[in-house]
Amino acid sequence: MPGDSAITLRSLQVDQKSWTVRLRVLRPGSEIACGTNLLSRIRKMIMVDEEGTRIGVVIFKDEIQQFNHIFENHKSYAISNGQVQRSNQDYFNAHPLMELVLKKYTTVKEIGETINVDSTIVYNFMKFPDIDSTIHNRKAIDVCGIVIKVKDKKKTHTARGATKYVREITLMDNECHSVIVSLWEDMATNEGGELQEIAAENPVISLAQVTARKYQGELQLQTTMASIMQIYPTNDEVQHLQAWLAQINDPLKIQALAMKERIKKANKVTLHEIIHNRFLLSEDEYYFFKATVNKVENKSYIWYDSCTKCNSAISKNGDTMACRKCNIEPSYRLLLNVTQENERALITIFEEAAMLYVGCPVNEYLMSVEKEENDSKYFRGLSLQTGMEFQFLIALNKKATIVNGQLNVVAEAIEKIQLENQKPAKHVDKIVQRKKLNTLQDEDEILMGTSKAKNSNTTTKRRQTKKNINCDENVYISSDDDETIQQLFKKIKKKSDSTYGSKDVQFIQVKKEKS
Repeated sequence: MPGDSAITLRSLQVDQKSWTVRLRVLRPGSEIACGTNLLSRIRKMIMVDEEGTRIGVVIFKDEIQQFNHIFENHKSYAISNGQVQRSNQDYFNAHPLMELVLKKYTTVKEIGETINVDSTIVYNFMKFPDIDSTIHNRKAIDVCGIVIKVKDKKKTHTARGATKYVREITLMDNECHSVIVSLWEDMATNEGGELQEIAAENPVISLAQVTARKYQGELQLQTTMASIMQIYPTNDEVQHLQAWLAQINDPLKIQALAMKERIKKANKVTLHEIIHNRFLLSEDEYYFFKATVNKVENKSYIWYDSCTKCNSAISKNGDTMACRKCNIEPSYRLLLNVTQENERALITIFEEAAMLYVGCPVNEYLMSVEKEENDSKYFRGLSLQTGMEFQFLIALNKKATIVNGQLNVVAEAIEKIQLENQKPAKHVDKIVQRKKLNTLQDEDEILMGTSKAKNSNTTTKRRQTKKNINCDENVYISSDDDETIQQLFKKIKKKSDSTYGSKDVQFIQVKKEKS
């Protein structure tokens, strides 16, 4: 019976005729074109024995139908009598010397008890800053990191016309270094799909047998035919990352740390250099510049309202907003009008950069503005950031254009600049109970949280609009958000009109929103 006299891969020899091994599937693979012949098909899996030794298992065209529906990820099998051939040293291999080829006479039987390999698989993890040294020697490496971003799978085409699939994920270490990893072919679908389902958890993963390259001056990794991925494996490095992640416990802060580190590695430029001397800059590098936000151009419509897959309208689905056909959630798209001295730019930000700017995921934002925009602290926060200075990370590719002296570009990362003499905004509560408002100055001081109005024109408008207030509700107001102020003035005036004549304010609570 297969498996009764099983041997380990360490005991298996090239060209051995009769054998049985017990293996667990680490990477199920998928059917792909073999080499330059698009009609020839092959499926290659990565499996591991109880000692943690990995090996590639190959199924060629004629046997694919026989075995294609047998193997499932993470399950264990007893495999007997196939071809043990030398591995091709021109390619990356799971085993340095050999691989298994399943033949028509090969027998496969699922093992009821799953082989536990969490403690036996050995990795040689490399730190992110050291990866750069492997680019030119074509060396495969192992890494582990926190998944902070998972993109959708997309289709690409090779020069020979073959179709391939790729999905990008972003990993971060506990020193806030980040690296993009391209998952190719079956890993884009299988492991990448699994990561996408749990992306909100920021899972920690191990990756083996990946290679490094430079793209637009940034380090990137990509999987090979010998790569494997483990999600939440039980090794010391992963446990350290999990402990560090638990201390932060804030997805927005994680994104902010990763973006800050990316910006530090880019080349600093000015808007003037980009607009007037772009020919001196490279399309193969990332750059960053400082600029002041003047306005959110699409403040009332900062998301896509149609599904990115089927173009159906996004609508409320329970407690979230999503496409009812594909269950795909909406995504951010913010247009920021910014300036640096006399130069102008229109910056578009998506995904994590937009989430960092707004302060919450897109679904939380949409729910907050569902009834009334000015009731949402996130909507008001869009105006609060007007006049603030940010750093923007950009790539000067074909999508970056200059029209009428204005730069139009997508920023992949942002960082809010905290000036040295600028104190961080604090959440200030002031409660005034049964205080008599004898003068207009008293009223302004309570509303604005300051002894002096910043703008005399604004103060004049208040004098034209407001009289004594009698109110038993909390007033939420931000002195930097003119639109919100005007809306609140109307509500306060309406309330005061209904109780006109009273000189006492029974209860006013004023909160200055955190910017």
